[in-house]
Amino acid sequence: MMRFNQRWLTLEGHKFPVFQAYIERDRVVRYLDFLGERRQEPQVERPQQGSVCDDIGPALPTFAFSLEMDAGVVATMANLLQVEANCLLHGEQSFTYHSALRCGDLVTVESVLLDVSWKASSHVCFFGKESRFLVKERLAVSSRTVYAIKATLV
Repeated sequence: MMRFNQRWLTLEGHKFPVFQAYIERDRVVRYLDFLGERRQEPQVERPQQGSVCDDIGPALPTFAFSLEMDAGVVATMANLLQVEANCLLHGEQSFTYHSALRCGDLVTVESVLLDVSWKASSHVCFFGKESRFLVKERLAVSSRTVYAIKATLV
């Protein structure tokens, strides 16, 4: 079992590097294929039109997290905690869609480690990260992700 690092408790409030991701139609189609949700859609002249790109949020509620995964959020989190990525347990996730994400959107992602808590009785440290996904400086999606590490004090 990994050893608990007291430094983890000082990371509350850590802001992760801001990054941007462009939502391409092919990316959405690949995501739908992966989920087995690909639908027939009408042929259109412009790739940013059509049912697959009209409103990604309700159709693909975890799509926003895939943007973070592509940007290396797990590796960044592991590096911050100075642990191997395979030591992190992805424990919980929630999303709130404030407006639609669409193909062609340039999404700016801002994340902060809002809470860190050590549960000595269970030997688990929890890390709550909140992210804001902005399109044209307006909040489109907010998410909360909780990671956990099993550790011992000795």
